Amino acid sequence: MGEEDIMELRHLKSFQAVADHLNFHRAAAEVNVSQPALSRHIAQLEAELGRALFLRDRKKVELTAAGRHLYRRVGTVLDGVEELVRETREVGEGKRGALAVGYTEAAMSSFLPALLKSLRDALPEVSLQLRQEHSEQLVREVGMGRVDLAFTSLPTHDPGLRGTLVFKEEIGIVLPDNHRLAKQKQLALKDLRQERFILFPYKANPSLYMELLGSCRTAGFAPREIEEADTRILAVNMVAAGLGVSFLGEHLAHYCGVGTVFRPLKQPRPMMRFYLVEPKDRTHPVLPEVRRLLHALEKEKPV
Repeated sequence: MGEEDIMELRHLKSFQAVADHLNFHRAAAEVNVSQPALSRHIAQLEAELGRALFLRDRKKVELTAAGRHLYRRVGTVLDGVEELVRETREVGEGKRGALAVGYTEAAMSSFLPALLKSLRDALPEVSLQLRQEHSEQLVREVGMGRVDLAFTSLPTHDPGLRGTLVFKEEIGIVLPDNHRLAKQKQLALKDLRQERFILFPYKANPSLYMELLGSCRTAGFAPREIEEADTRILAVNMVAAGLGVSFLGEHLAHYCGVGTVFRPLKQPRPMMRFYLVEPKDRTHPVLPEVRRLLHALEKEKPV
Protein backbone atom coordinates (compact mmCIF):
# COMPACT_ATOMS: atom_id res chain seq x y z
CA MET A 1 0.00 0.00 0.00
CA GLY A 2 1.59 3.31 -1.06
CA GLU A 3 1.53 6.61 0.83
CA GLU A 4 -1.31 7.78 -1.40
CA ASP A 5 -3.40 4.72 -0.50
CA ILE A 6 -4.95 5.75 2.81
CA MET A 7 -7.74 3.55 4.05
CA GLU A 8 -10.83 5.69 4.57
CA LEU A 9 -13.25 5.21 7.42
CA ARG A 10 -16.19 5.36 5.04
CA HIS A 11 -14.70 2.40 3.16
CA LEU A 12 -14.52 0.41 6.41
CA LYS A 13 -18.08 1.38 7.34
CA SER A 14 -19.29 0.32 3.91
CA PHE A 15 -17.42 -2.97 4.25
CA GLN A 16 -18.93 -3.63 7.68
CA ALA A 17 -22.44 -2.98 6.37
CA VAL A 18 -21.99 -5.37 3.43
CA ALA A 19 -20.49 -8.01 5.72
CA ASP A 20 -23.38 -7.61 8.15
CA HIS A 21 -26.06 -8.07 5.50
CA LEU A 22 -24.20 -9.94 2.75
CA ASN A 23 -26.37 -7.83 0.49
CA PHE A 24 -25.20 -4.69 -1.32
CA HIS A 25 -28.67 -3.18 -1.65
CA ARG A 26 -29.48 -3.36 2.08
CA ALA A 27 -25.94 -2.26 3.02
CA ALA A 28 -26.20 0.84 0.78
CA ALA A 29 -29.46 1.82 2.48
CA GLU A 30 -27.87 1.41 5.92
CA VAL A 31 -24.88 3.66 5.21
CA ASN A 32 -27.03 6.06 3.17
CA VAL A 33 -25.14 5.91 -0.12
CA SER A 34 -26.12 4.70 -3.55
CA GLN A 35 -25.38 1.10 -4.43
CA PRO A 36 -22.84 2.07 -7.14
CA ALA A 37 -21.04 4.30 -4.60
CA LEU A 38 -21.00 1.43 -2.10
CA SER A 39 -19.54 -0.89 -4.73
CA ARG A 40 -16.81 1.68 -5.43
CA HIS A 41 -15.95 1.84 -1.71
CA ILE A 42 -15.53 -1.93 -1.58
CA ALA A 43 -13.50 -1.99 -4.80
CA GLN A 44 -11.21 0.80 -3.53
CA LEU A 45 -10.75 -1.00 -0.20
CA GLU A 46 -9.90 -4.27 -1.95
CA ALA A 47 -7.44 -2.42 -4.18
CA GLU A 48 -5.74 -0.85 -1.16
CA LEU A 49 -5.47 -4.19 0.61
CA GLY A 50 -4.52 -6.11 -2.53
CA ARG A 51 -7.02 -8.81 -1.59
CA ALA A 52 -10.59 -9.65 -2.50
CA LEU A 53 -12.90 -9.33 0.48
CA PHE A 54 -16.09 -10.79 -1.04
CA LEU A 55 -17.01 -13.57 -3.41
CA ARG A 56 -20.15 -12.46 -5.22
CA ASP A 57 -22.36 -13.65 -8.01
CA ARG A 58 -25.96 -13.03 -8.91
CA LYS A 59 -27.29 -15.33 -6.17
CA LYS A 60 -25.18 -14.58 -3.10
CA VAL A 61 -22.38 -12.63 -1.47
CA GLU A 62 -19.78 -14.38 0.71
CA LEU A 63 -16.75 -13.22 2.67
CA THR A 64 -13.31 -14.43 1.62
CA ALA A 65 -10.77 -15.52 4.22
CA ALA A 66 -9.29 -12.00 4.15
CA GLY A 67 -12.81 -10.57 4.42
CA ARG A 68 -13.62 -12.74 7.45
CA HIS A 69 -10.45 -11.56 9.20
CA LEU A 70 -11.22 -7.91 8.51
CA TYR A 71 -14.81 -8.39 9.64
CA ARG A 72 -13.67 -9.79 12.99
CA ARG A 73 -11.52 -6.69 13.61
CA VAL A 74 -13.32 -3.84 11.91
CA GLY A 75 -15.93 -3.35 14.64
CA THR A 76 -13.26 -2.75 17.25
CA VAL A 77 -11.46 -0.31 14.97
CA LEU A 78 -14.58 1.70 14.19
CA ASP A 79 -15.69 1.72 17.83
CA GLY A 80 -12.23 2.96 18.80
CA VAL A 81 -12.38 5.75 16.24
CA GLU A 82 -15.83 6.80 17.45
CA GLU A 83 -14.59 6.84 21.03
CA LEU A 84 -11.56 8.91 20.03
CA VAL A 85 -13.75 11.41 18.18
CA ARG A 86 -16.11 11.67 21.16
CA GLU A 87 -13.26 12.12 23.64
CA THR A 88 -11.59 14.74 21.44
CA ARG A 89 -14.82 16.70 21.22
CA GLU A 90 -15.26 16.46 24.98
CA VAL A 91 -11.72 17.77 25.55
CA GLY A 92 -12.51 20.73 23.30
CA GLU A 93 -15.74 21.31 25.22
CA GLY A 94 -13.97 21.16 28.59
CA LYS A 95 -15.68 17.93 29.64
CA ARG A 96 -12.52 15.79 29.58
CA GLY A 97 -8.76 16.21 29.72
CA ALA A 98 -6.42 17.74 32.28
CA LEU A 99 -6.33 21.05 34.12
CA ALA A 100 -3.13 22.17 35.86
CA VAL A 101 -4.03 24.45 38.76
CA GLY A 102 -1.58 26.50 40.77
CA TYR A 103 -2.54 27.78 44.20
CA THR A 104 -1.24 29.44 47.33
CA GLU A 105 -1.47 27.94 50.79
CA ALA A 106 -3.98 30.66 51.67
CA ALA A 107 -6.25 29.77 48.72
CA MET A 108 -6.19 26.06 49.61
CA SER A 109 -7.03 26.99 53.19
CA SER A 110 -9.96 29.13 52.06
CA PHE A 111 -12.38 28.66 49.16
CA LEU A 112 -10.33 26.36 46.92
CA PRO A 113 -11.19 22.93 48.45
CA ALA A 114 -14.91 23.59 47.91
CA LEU A 115 -14.24 24.76 44.36
CA LEU A 116 -12.13 21.71 43.48
CA LYS A 117 -14.73 19.35 44.93
CA SER A 118 -17.48 21.00 42.90
CA LEU A 119 -15.30 20.84 39.79
CA ARG A 120 -14.62 17.12 40.27
CA ASP A 121 -18.34 16.48 40.77
CA ALA A 122 -19.27 18.48 37.68
CA LEU A 123 -16.47 17.19 35.42
CA PRO A 124 -15.34 13.77 36.67
CA GLU A 125 -13.41 13.09 33.44
CA VAL A 126 -11.17 16.12 33.95
CA SER A 127 -7.91 15.28 35.72
CA LEU A 128 -6.76 17.98 38.16
CA GLN A 129 -3.01 18.53 38.49
CA LEU A 130 -2.28 20.72 41.53
CA ARG A 131 0.81 22.79 42.31
CA GLN A 132 1.40 24.97 45.40
CA GLU A 133 3.70 27.99 45.25
CA HIS A 134 3.92 31.60 46.43
CA SER A 135 1.88 34.09 44.39
CA GLU A 136 4.81 35.61 42.48
CA GLN A 137 6.09 32.18 41.43
CA LEU A 138 2.60 31.10 40.37
CA VAL A 139 2.35 34.12 38.07
CA ARG A 140 5.61 33.02 36.43
CA GLU A 141 4.33 29.43 36.16
CA VAL A 142 1.21 30.58 34.31
CA GLY A 143 3.31 32.79 32.04
CA MET A 144 5.58 29.87 31.15
CA GLY A 145 2.64 27.53 30.54
CA ARG A 146 3.55 25.18 33.40
CA VAL A 147 0.07 25.59 34.90
CA ASP A 148 -3.12 26.49 33.04
CA LEU A 149 -4.36 28.90 35.68
CA ALA A 150 -3.55 29.87 39.25
CA PHE A 151 -5.25 31.22 42.33
CA THR A 152 -2.98 33.82 43.89
CA SER A 153 -3.10 36.39 46.66
CA LEU A 154 -1.70 39.06 44.31
CA PRO A 155 -2.94 40.62 41.08
CA THR A 156 -0.66 40.34 38.08
CA HIS A 157 0.91 43.16 36.08
CA ASP A 158 2.24 40.85 33.36
CA PRO A 159 0.85 42.18 30.04
CA GLY A 160 0.39 38.63 28.78
CA LEU A 161 -1.74 37.53 31.72
CA ARG A 162 -5.15 38.39 33.09
CA GLY A 163 -5.79 38.61 36.84
CA THR A 164 -9.39 38.66 38.08
CA LEU A 165 -10.49 39.17 41.67
CA VAL A 166 -12.61 36.09 42.42
CA PHE A 167 -12.88 35.82 46.19
CA LYS A 168 -12.54 37.93 49.32
CA GLU A 169 -12.23 36.77 52.88
CA GLU A 170 -12.43 38.68 56.14
CA ILE A 171 -9.42 38.56 58.42
CA GLY A 172 -9.65 38.12 62.19
CA ILE A 173 -7.25 37.81 65.10
CA VAL A 174 -5.83 34.79 66.93
CA LEU A 175 -5.30 35.35 70.66
CA PRO A 176 -3.98 33.17 73.48
CA ASP A 177 -7.02 31.74 75.25
CA ASN A 178 -6.02 33.50 78.48
CA HIS A 179 -5.65 36.90 76.81
CA ARG A 180 -7.43 39.84 78.41
CA LEU A 181 -9.61 40.23 75.28
CA ALA A 182 -10.27 36.53 74.70
CA LYS A 183 -13.82 36.65 76.08
CA GLN A 184 -14.95 39.39 73.71
CA LYS A 185 -16.93 38.17 70.69
CA GLN A 186 -15.47 40.79 68.38
CA LEU A 187 -12.38 42.95 68.62
CA ALA A 188 -11.43 46.45 67.53
CA LEU A 189 -7.94 46.53 66.04
CA LYS A 190 -7.08 49.61 68.12
CA ASP A 191 -7.40 47.49 71.29
CA LEU A 192 -4.34 45.51 70.18
CA ARG A 193 -1.93 48.45 69.95
CA GLN A 194 0.30 47.08 72.73
CA GLU A 195 0.55 43.57 71.31
CA ARG A 196 3.42 41.81 69.59
CA PHE A 197 2.23 40.68 66.14
CA ILE A 198 3.18 37.45 64.39
CA LEU A 199 3.06 37.89 60.60
CA PHE A 200 3.99 35.91 57.50
CA PRO A 201 7.17 37.06 55.72
CA TYR A 202 6.75 40.19 53.58
CA LYS A 203 7.87 38.39 50.40
CA ALA A 204 5.07 35.81 50.73
CA ASN A 205 2.39 38.45 50.00
CA PRO A 206 3.69 42.04 49.93
CA SER A 207 0.33 43.67 49.22
CA LEU A 208 -1.52 41.89 52.05
CA TYR A 209 1.41 42.50 54.41
CA MET A 210 1.24 46.23 53.69
CA GLU A 211 -2.57 46.22 53.97
CA LEU A 212 -2.36 44.69 57.44
CA LEU A 213 0.15 47.28 58.58
CA GLY A 214 -2.00 49.96 56.95
CA SER A 215 -5.02 48.75 58.92
CA CYS A 216 -2.98 49.10 62.10
CA ARG A 217 -2.02 52.66 61.15
CA THR A 218 -5.67 53.47 60.44
CA ALA A 219 -6.45 52.17 63.94
CA GLY A 220 -3.90 54.64 65.34
CA PHE A 221 -0.76 52.59 65.90
CA ALA A 222 2.12 50.73 64.32
CA PRO A 223 2.92 47.24 65.67
CA ARG A 224 5.75 47.67 68.18
CA GLU A 225 7.20 44.22 67.52
CA ILE A 226 6.76 41.80 64.64
CA GLU A 227 7.73 38.12 64.63
CA GLU A 228 7.67 36.13 61.40
CA ALA A 229 6.15 32.70 60.79
CA ASP A 230 6.45 30.93 57.44
CA THR A 231 3.11 29.12 57.77
CA ARG A 232 -0.20 29.93 59.37
CA ILE A 233 -0.06 26.77 61.48
CA LEU A 234 3.27 27.94 62.87
CA ALA A 235 1.80 31.39 63.57
CA VAL A 236 -1.11 29.85 65.52
CA ASN A 237 1.29 27.67 67.51
CA MET A 238 3.41 30.71 68.33
CA VAL A 239 0.26 32.44 69.62
CA ALA A 240 -0.47 29.37 71.77
CA ALA A 241 3.05 29.69 73.16
CA GLY A 242 2.30 33.25 74.27
CA LEU A 243 4.63 34.90 71.74
CA GLY A 244 2.07 37.34 70.39
CA VAL A 245 -1.17 37.64 68.40
CA SER A 246 -1.68 36.96 64.70
CA PHE A 247 -3.98 37.84 61.83
CA LEU A 248 -5.85 34.88 60.33
CA GLY A 249 -8.43 34.46 57.58
CA GLU A 250 -11.89 33.41 58.76
CA HIS A 251 -11.70 30.10 56.88
CA LEU A 252 -8.69 29.16 58.99
CA ALA A 253 -10.38 29.66 62.34
CA HIS A 254 -10.35 25.86 62.76
CA TYR A 255 -6.56 26.07 63.03
CA CYS A 256 -7.04 27.49 66.51
CA GLY A 257 -6.62 24.56 68.86
CA VAL A 258 -5.83 24.29 72.55
CA GLY A 259 -4.41 27.53 73.90
CA THR A 260 -5.83 29.88 71.26
CA VAL A 261 -9.09 31.55 70.21
CA PHE A 262 -10.14 33.22 66.96
CA ARG A 263 -12.03 36.49 67.11
CA PRO A 264 -13.50 38.52 64.20
CA LEU A 265 -12.48 42.15 63.84
CA LYS A 266 -14.88 45.07 63.85
CA GLN A 267 -15.12 47.32 60.83
CA PRO A 268 -12.97 48.59 59.24
CA ARG A 269 -11.22 45.24 58.93
CA PRO A 270 -8.54 44.04 56.50
CA MET A 271 -9.53 41.63 53.75
CA MET A 272 -7.70 38.77 52.08
CA ARG A 273 -8.13 38.85 48.30
CA PHE A 274 -7.73 36.00 45.83
CA TYR A 275 -7.15 36.35 42.11
CA LEU A 276 -7.60 33.99 39.19
CA VAL A 277 -4.54 34.37 36.94
CA GLU A 278 -4.72 33.05 33.36
CA PRO A 279 -3.10 33.71 29.96
CA LYS A 280 -4.74 36.43 27.88
CA ASP A 281 -4.07 34.69 24.58
CA ARG A 282 -5.71 31.37 25.33
CA THR A 283 -8.65 30.14 27.37
CA HIS A 284 -8.63 26.64 28.77
CA PRO A 285 -11.86 24.79 27.83
CA VAL A 286 -12.59 24.06 31.51
CA LEU A 287 -12.36 27.72 32.55
CA PRO A 288 -16.04 28.60 31.88
CA GLU A 289 -17.06 25.87 34.35
CA VAL A 290 -14.48 27.13 36.87
CA ARG A 291 -15.96 30.62 36.61
CA ARG A 292 -19.51 29.30 37.00
CA LEU A 293 -18.59 27.38 40.13
CA LEU A 294 -16.72 30.36 41.58
CA HIS A 295 -19.82 32.48 41.06
CA ALA A 296 -21.94 29.85 42.80
CA LEU A 297 -19.52 29.75 45.77
CA GLU A 298 -19.59 33.53 46.06
CA LYS A 299 -23.40 33.50 46.13
CA GLU A 300 -23.35 30.85 48.87
CA LYS A 301 -21.10 32.91 51.14
CA PRO A 302 -22.86 34.00 54.34
CA VAL A 303 -23.51 37.73 54.44
